[in-house]
Amino acid sequence: MAMIRPETEMKDSGVKYIGLIPRTWKIVQLKYCTDCLDGKRIPIDASLRKSGIYPYWGAGKIMDYVDDYIFDERLVLLGEDGAPFFDDFRPVSHLIDGKVWVNNHIHVLRTKDNVVDSYLVHALNSVDYHEYINGSILNKLTQSNMNRIKIPLPSYREQQAIADYLDNICSKIDEIIAEAKASIDEYKELKISHINKHTVHKMKRTKLKYISKKIGDGIHTTPEYSDEGTIRFINGGSFGEDSIKMIGPTLSSEEYQKQNKSLLNEHSIMIALNGVNFGNTSLYNNEAILLGKSAGYITLKPSVCREYVRYCLENSFTKEAFDLSLNGTTIPNLSLNTLRNTEICLPDYSVQKQLAKTIKKMIIKIDSLITEKESLINDLESYKKSLIYEVVTGKRRVV
Repeated sequence: MAMIRPETEMKDSGVKYIGLIPRTWKIVQLKYCTDCLDGKRIPIDASLRKSGIYPYWGAGKIMDYVDDYIFDERLVLLGEDGAPFFDDFRPVSHLIDGKVWVNNHIHVLRTKDNVVDSYLVHALNSVDYHEYINGSILNKLTQSNMNRIKIPLPSYREQQAIADYLDNICSKIDEIIAEAKASIDEYKELKISHINKHTVHKMKRTKLKYISKKIGDGIHTTPEYSDEGTIRFINGGSFGEDSIKMIGPTLSSEEYQKQNKSLLNEHSIMIALNGVNFGNTSLYNNEAILLGKSAGYITLKPSVCREYVRYCLENSFTKEAFDLSLNGTTIPNLSLNTLRNTEICLPDYSVQKQLAKTIKKMIIKIDSLITEKESLINDLESYKKSLIYEVVTGKRRVV
C-alpha cells in the first residue's frame, strides 16, 4: 500500500517540480547516481543493418532487431531526442536487461551501487524536463543537461520498496490500458466491416468522375498570411472527422479571392491527398477556407448523396485501391487521376440516402464505445503518472 505521508514529516526539496519530500530524503543530480555510457553507443545505417534477435534501441523505443549487440547488462535508457518519442518535452526512460544494441539518440546509464535501477526509471519518468531541454536544439536532452537532472533519493531499502510497489501497480494499469487499446482496434475493425457491408453491392459500379462536377486540389503556392484574417489555409491534416478541423494559418478575404480556384459547395467531400492522413475524408459545410496542395475535394452532382459516397471512399476495398495506386513511392500521394477513376457501387438515390443513414447510426454507436475506452485510457494514464510522482517524491509512503 501507499499511504499519504503527514506533512509534518516533509521538507521543501528546493526543486519546483519535486516539491515537498520526506525529511530523511535528499536531492541528488543524476551524474552522482549513474555512470553515463554514451561513448559506447554506435549507430547503424538502416541499409547496413543485418536482421537478428537483438533489440536495436533508438530515440525512445526499439527501432529494429539486429544480429549483434554492444551491451549485455541491466541499464537505464533515457531518450535524448526525436520528437515522436517526447511527451511535452518529457523523454521516456526504460529499464533494459540483456543483449542490446543502442544508437546515439538515447542516453545509456548504469546506476551506482546506492541506486536501485528500477526506482531510477520511475523517478526519471516523473521529472519536468522543460528546464533541461536545450531551447536552441529542438527536443534534445544534451548529456550535460541530463547530468544536471535532480531527483529525490531515499535509502536503498526504501527505493527498492517503491520500485517493487510501482512495478506491480503500473504493470496492472498497463494491462488494462492494453486491453482497452485492443478493444478500440476491434471497434474500428467492426466499423469498417459495417461500412463494407453497406457500400459493396452487386449493383452497378461507376467512377467518381462520372458523378462529380469537379475533382481537384488546392493551390500549389504559399499564400500571404494575415494575423487579422478570417480565412483559414487548410491542408490534408484537417480531414478525418465529419467536420473539417479548422487548423492552419489565416489570410485576408482579398488574398482568398486572389488565390481560390476550387469549387466547393454543399455537395463537396474533402480528402487528404498525401502524408500520414492520406485518404482521410471530411464533409464541407461552408467553412471559410483556402485549400493547400495536399487538400483534395470531390464536388458531386446534386443527384448523388455525398454522405453515402464518403462512406464508399472509406471502405476497405477503396482504401486498398488507393494503396495500390502508390506504385511503391515512399511518401503516400493520392493523385487526382486515381481519384477520378476510383470506382464505387452506386444504387438509386433513395437507397443511397437510406444506406448512409444506416451507416451513420451504427458509427455513432461504435464511436461512443471508442470514446469511452479512450476516456478510460486517459484516466488510467493520468492516474499512473500522478501515482508515480507522489510515490517517488515520498508524498505517499509505501508500507
